[in-house]
This record gives sequence, structure tokens and C-alpha cells, in this order.
Amino acid sequence: MRILVVGAGVIGSVYAGKLLTAGHEVVLLARGRRLADLQASGLILEEAQSGKRTALPVTAVAALDSADRYDLVLVPVRSEQLTSTLPVLSSMRDGSDVLFFGNTAGRQAQLVEALGSRVLFGFPAAGGTRDGSVVRYVLIGQQQTMLGEPNGATTSRTRHLKTMLQDAGFPTTITANMDGWLLGHAAFVVPIACALYRVDTDASRLAADRDTLRLMVRATRQAFQALRTSGNNEIPANLRTLYLRLPATFAVRLLASGTSRSSRGTLVRRPQPRRSGGDAGTRRGPASRGRPNRSSRTRSHNAALTLLVDRLSAVPVGEPQDQPAGVRLRHPLRRRPQGRRRRRIHQRRCDPRRICVPGCQ
Repeated sequence: MRILVVGAGVIGSVYAGKLLTAGHEVVLLARGRRLADLQASGLILEEAQSGKRTALPVTAVAALDSADRYDLVLVPVRSEQLTSTLPVLSSMRDGSDVLFFGNTAGRQAQLVEALGSRVLFGFPAAGGTRDGSVVRYVLIGQQQTMLGEPNGATTSRTRHLKTMLQDAGFPTTITANMDGWLLGHAAFVVPIACALYRVDTDASRLAADRDTLRLMVRATRQAFQALRTSGNNEIPANLRTLYLRLPATFAVRLLASGTSRSSRGTLVRRPQPRRSGGDAGTRRGPASRGRPNRSSRTRSHNAALTLLVDRLSAVPVGEPQDQPAGVRLRHPLRRRPQGRRRRRIHQRRCDPRRICVPGCQ
């Protein structure tokens, strides 16, 4: 396939590189310093866990030619940048499918109205940071690349794209409710983002701050319970088990160990400021020099968030059984003893005069 990637940030670069390696023809639409880096050095990717670095020759352009024809346009930009891509996408007359690859919640109707049946929605399963011309990335092992049609149908083009992405090394799932999946994902990552901002995006401080971790876990649990009550079935099974079945201390300990001991911790501990003039840069005036702006905080948060999502989504636990409304879930390892064992525990815990201690049943 001939693929145009609009935006050469971390996500666009990672997916472009994997698709190039799989044999597809990929063109990157970039600007500013990022465009110059790509044209001078090619696409340089470094896997954060192994340190393996790959340099790939790639075509990078600043503008589209009216004669260009593509089979697929991949748009991995931030939510607030989606509207700015519409003039370029609307000018294309090749009938190519347009896959908006990121957080499109609240904007899907606008995108469909502008581009019609060309629109598809998706969400990546990768993240990282960009240091000059080098993109350091991780693939989130337990999170799959998501695809979905605006109407929720499973069509031949979504099946074809799923096969293409899987061949490129991205496990992919088609969802019938992309909005519901995005809500579930937000319920998971927003408390993590808030916790990171509370400690200035320092994962080491977050790992040591058990009060913040507990607050974060309680917030996620409440969000999942609200979504479950509303009928949202798009929350991954392992996260439902972690937050709705197991005790909160389990998630807290997992987070603490994940942020402080992972071999990918360098992605968390070194914030990467966003450079003006890049593919999605934000210009900084003289008054803002010398202190991180909101975009740089967002960038360092994204790196930290990638690691935490990877650690939490990798919990190898099974699917919880649905519980009736109002029934309190119990820790599976703390079941009440039965039969003789229960009577012996009763006798040891209680007073010899058969006066039961508080809580004995």
C-alpha cells in the first residue's frame, strides 16, 4: 500500500517505520526542524527496552502534490490538532481512506461531516519521546492497536487494515464502539496523568508517594464502576479484574514497582521539552523562556504515562465474573473458612468463655 502519514511525531514515526519495514511505501508529511531531520538523516527509531537503533530511508515532504495518490492516510495527531488537518485532507481527491489515529472523542461527527465515508478511527499502542532526530519508543505489549468504523460495523476495509497492521507487528482489534473504548481508556489514564502532574511528572516521586497512588487507584476504580453501571463493556478484562475484583493495595504495589524498577524507566524520568517548529511544536515567547510550558509538561507526561499503562495493562489475571448490583466483591484469597477449620479458628480467636471477639462470625 501507498501510505501518507500526517505528522512525524512519536506515534507517526513508529508506525511509519514499522510499515516501511513491512514493505509498504510510506510518505511522511512534516514541517520545520523535524522535516529537515528526516530529509537529512532519515527515520531513526530506538527501542527503549533493548536499545536497538534502526535508521530507515523515508520520503518526507512539507506539502502535498495534487497529482499524488495514496491508499491510506494515517493521521496520528493530538486532539486539538485534528481540525487543522481537515483543509489538507479535504483537498485530496484520490478517494483514500483516512484513519484518525488518537483521541477523537467529541470530534467524530465533525470529522465525518468534513470527509464523509473516507473516515476511520483508531488508537495506537505505542509511545515514547523524541530527542532530536531520534525517536525512542516502547510498544505497549498488552494494549492492542484499535480500529473502528464510525457506524460500528466490521467492514472489509477494517479487516484489511487489521491484517496490514498485524503484519507490521502491531496486534490489532476491531471495536464496534470506538467512543466507548475511548471512554474506558480515559478512565484509566486520566487518574494516572493527574497523579503525575501532582509530582511534576517524576515517576520516582510517584512510586514513593503511596497516598497519591492510592488516590489514583480509587479514582480509576470509581470511574470503571460508573462506566460499568452505564453499560460500557469496552474496558479490557485485565483492568476490570485489577480494579473491580482485586484489592486496591495490589494495584498500588504494582504501580510502585513498575515506576521504580522497570528497565524502561528512562522514558519516565527525563522530560523532553517540545521544540518549536517541529511537526506539532508550540512557539514560546520571550516571557516563557526558562520555564517549561504546558506542551513540554504534556510531552513528559506522555512518556511517563506510556510506562505506567504498559505496567498496569500487563497484569496476567483472568476475566471476573459479573456480580449482582450491590454485592460487595471479596478478595479471592481471603475466603471465610468452612467446616471444622472455621470452628477451630473461631475457638482460637475467641475467649475461652465463648465470648466472641469483634468481627468473629
